[in-house]
Amino acid sequence: MKIKNLKILSVVLLLSVLLSACSLWPDDPSNQIKKVDDNIDLPEDIKEDLQKQSGIKKFSDYEELAVFLEENDSGDVYGGYGLGSARSSMAFEDFDMGANMEVGIDSGLAELPATKQATGLGGGGGAEDFSQTNVQVKGVDEADIIKNDGKYVYAVVNNNLFIVDAYPAEKADILAKIEFKSRPQDIYINDDRLVVFGYDTEIFKKTEYKSFRRRYNYVFFKVFDISNRREPKELRDLDFEGNYSNSRMIGDYVYFVTNYNNYYYIPEEPVIPRVLEDGKELSSDCQAKDKCFAPEVYYFDIPYDNYNFTSITAINIKDNSQKIQGDIYMLSANQNMYVSQDNIFITYTRYVSEYELSMAVMKEMIYPKLSEKDQERIRGIEAVDSYILSDAEKLNKIARIIERYTYNLTEQERKKFEEELEEKMKEKYKNLAKEMEKTIIHKIAIDNGQLEYKANGEVTGAVLNQFSMDENGGYFRIATTKNRTWSRYVDDQDELESYSNLYVLDEDLKQAGSIEGLAKGERIYSVRFMQDRAYLVTFKQVDPLFVVDLKNPRNPKVLGELKIPGFSNYLHPYDDDLLIGIGKDTKETEWGGVRTLGVKLSLFDVSDVSDPKEVDTYVMGDAGSDSIALHDHKAFLFSKDKNLLVLPMMIREDLENRGWGKLTFSGAAVFDIDEDGFELKGKIDHSDGGQEAARRCWGYCFYDNNVLRSLYMDDVLYTFSNNYLKMNDLGDLDEVKSLKLEKEKDQDDDDFVIIN
Repeated sequence: MKIKNLKILSVVLLLSVLLSACSLWPDDPSNQIKKVDDNIDLPEDIKEDLQKQSGIKKFSDYEELAVFLEENDSGDVYGGYGLGSARSSMAFEDFDMGANMEVGIDSGLAELPATKQATGLGGGGGAEDFSQTNVQVKGVDEADIIKNDGKYVYAVVNNNLFIVDAYPAEKADILAKIEFKSRPQDIYINDDRLVVFGYDTEIFKKTEYKSFRRRYNYVFFKVFDISNRREPKELRDLDFEGNYSNSRMIGDYVYFVTNYNNYYYIPEEPVIPRVLEDGKELSSDCQAKDKCFAPEVYYFDIPYDNYNFTSITAINIKDNSQKIQGDIYMLSANQNMYVSQDNIFITYTRYVSEYELSMAVMKEMIYPKLSEKDQERIRGIEAVDSYILSDAEKLNKIARIIERYTYNLTEQERKKFEEELEEKMKEKYKNLAKEMEKTIIHKIAIDNGQLEYKANGEVTGAVLNQFSMDENGGYFRIATTKNRTWSRYVDDQDELESYSNLYVLDEDLKQAGSIEGLAKGERIYSVRFMQDRAYLVTFKQVDPLFVVDLKNPRNPKVLGELKIPGFSNYLHPYDDDLLIGIGKDTKETEWGGVRTLGVKLSLFDVSDVSDPKEVDTYVMGDAGSDSIALHDHKAFLFSKDKNLLVLPMMIREDLENRGWGKLTFSGAAVFDIDEDGFELKGKIDHSDGGQEAARRCWGYCFYDNNVLRSLYMDDVLYTFSNNYLKMNDLGDLDEVKSLKLEKEKDQDDDDFVIIN
C-alpha cells in the first residue's frame, strides 16, 4: 500500500508549497500586477501566483527589508520547483552542435563599429579614421579588454594593463604598464578617464574586510586620470559586494550591475550589499554622512529559493565628488539585460513545472474533501508568524495533513483519484502551456545617472542573449524560443516541440503584436533587429533565415525564408540590402544526425525580402575550427568603406581523416568584402608558426596565441592577443611593427605602476 501511494505522495510534498505560498509575502497597495486572463481555465493558485510574480514592490525602508529577510528565510524550501524558480536566459547558449567551445561565449549581434575624429589627444595628433568597440546600440558603450582613441591603445593582458602610443604605427611604443594584484576584467575609456574593473582578490587581506561577519566576493571599480599617459593616477577606488553581471557607459556615467546572492540573513550586518570607497564602507544614512549609498530596494512577489540582490549603480566617472546613485532589485536568479540610450531592460525566465500544475490540481481536488478540522488546521498553520514557524516547518506540517488523507484512501479510491487527476491535468495542461516558460521584462528609465522604474511585461519563451531584444520608436521588440518540454499528460508529443516567437511591446510593455510558433522543433541561434525589420536564424539540421516585417508594430509578418546547410551564430549588416553571417558549416550524417564542420561565412541578399538569397559563402578549416567572433560580438571587425572584414580564427584541418582536425593556424583572417562576397586577403599569425601557447580561462577559455580583438587606425590594422599587438599595412598586410606585450618592471622604470 505504501508503494502504491508514492505517486500521490511525491506530489503531496510539493502540494504544500502552493497551499501556503500565497500567504507568505507582505502586501503592498503600490504593487503593479499584470493580470492573467480570467478566461483561461487555470487553477486559482496558479493564476494568483503568476499574477504576483509579474508585479513589483518597494520596501519602505531597510528595517522593513530586514524583517522580510528574517521572517522569510529562503533556505532550500522549494527545491527549485517553486513558481518563482528562474534560470538564466543564457542557459541554452553553450550548446553548439559539438563545436569546440574553448574560445567562445555570448553569441550575438552588433552594430557597425563607429569611427571618430581623434581630438584632444596629448603627445601629437591621432588617426583621422579609427574603429571602436563593436557595440549593440549606438551611443551606448560596452566594456571590453581593449580600447583605443585613435592615438593610444589600452589593452588588458592577464593582470596587466598596457598603455601603448600606437599612432603612427611605425613609432608605436609601450608608454606604461599598470600591474594589478587583482585581475582586471574589462575597461572603459572616456577622454582622459580610464575605468578598470574586475574581481578584488586582495580585499580578503584587508583589515576592514576581516571585521565583516558576512564574507562574499567583491568587484573593484577604479577610475584613473590618464591625461599623462605615462603616469596614470588613480582617482577613485570602489568595491561592490557581489559578482559582476553587466555594464554600459552612456555619456559620463557608467551603469554598473552586480549580483549578490544572500542565502541567509545575519542580524547587525547591512541588509543590502556593501559598497566600499577607498577601503571604507559607505554609510546607507545619507543625512549623517557626506559619502553614502542608500539605494531603494524593489522586490517581486515570488517564492524565492534564494535572494539575489541585483544592484544597478550609476557612477559619474568625470566628477568624483558626485555620489554614486542606484537601485537594488531582489530577483530569484541571474538575468539578461538590454540597454538603449533611455532605458535598461532586465529580464529573467520564469518556469512552471508539471509538478506545480499537479500540485494546483491536487489542491482543487483534495482540499475541499478534507474535514473542516483539517482545513482549519491548515489555515492556522499558514497564519502563524514566520519567526515562530519557518516556511519549511509550515510546509512539513501541511504535507503531513495531506499525507494522512491519502493514506486513508482505499485502493479503488486511489485508482479513481489518479485517473481523475490525469484527466484534469490533460484538460489544464493546454491552458498553461504558454505559461510553462516565460520571460519577465522590467523597464527602468535612465537619465544622467537617475533611475526610475517604469513598467513590466511578459512573453512566452526564453531569450538567447541581449541581442534578442531591441527598442525602436517607443516599442520594445523581443525574440524568444519556447524550449522543448516533456509531459505524460499530452498524447501528441509533437505539441511539446520547441518553437520561436517574436513579440512587439508598447512603452508600457503591453503586447502590441506577435508572431508565434515559428520554426517548430528548432531554436534561435541569432537575431538581428534593423529599423523596421528583424532577421532570425534558427537551427536543427539546416539554417532557416527568417525576414520579419516590423513596420506595423501591431501586425508583424514573416516576409521570407531561406534554408541552407549550416547555421549562423552572428549576423551583421553590410548595408540595407546585404547581411553578413558567421557560424558553422554542417553536414548530415548517415544516421540522420548533423555534424559540425568549419567556420562558415555567408553573405545574404535581403533586397527582395520575400526571397532572400545566399550570395556567397566561405568556409575555413574542418571540424574543431573556431572563432571568438562566433561567441563575442566585440571580436568582429567590419568596415564597408574599407571593404574590410577581420575575424579571429583558430583553424584545424583534418589532415588524416580522423574527424577532428589538427591545429594549423591561430591568428586573424583578413577578408576583402563587397556586394559579390568574400575574398581572403591574408592571415596574420600570432602563434609564431604554430607554436603551442598557454591556455587561459577568463570569462571564456582561449590560448595566448588566439587573436582576441582587432582594430584599425587609418590604413593600419592592429591585431591583439595575449602575446602581441601587431600592426600591418591594410593594403598588402606587410608588417609595420610588432610589440611583444611583456614590458617588465625595472627599478628605475617610471612607466611601471602597481595597483592593489
